[in-house]
Amino acid sequence: MTNTAVVARRLAVGYGGRAVLSGIDAYLKAGGSTALVGSNGSGKSTL
Repeated sequence: MTNTAVVARRLAVGYGGRAVLSGIDAYLKAGGSTALVGSNGSGKSTL
């Protein structure tokens, strides 16, 4: 990917042995804007 500033592949997060996010891939372009939206408790801050 050209002009990629951040790459995350197979990102996973868990609490107390329980997976809460898994298999997250993200490619953020340099100079672009990205928004992460969702309801309360959906994992935005965790991600």
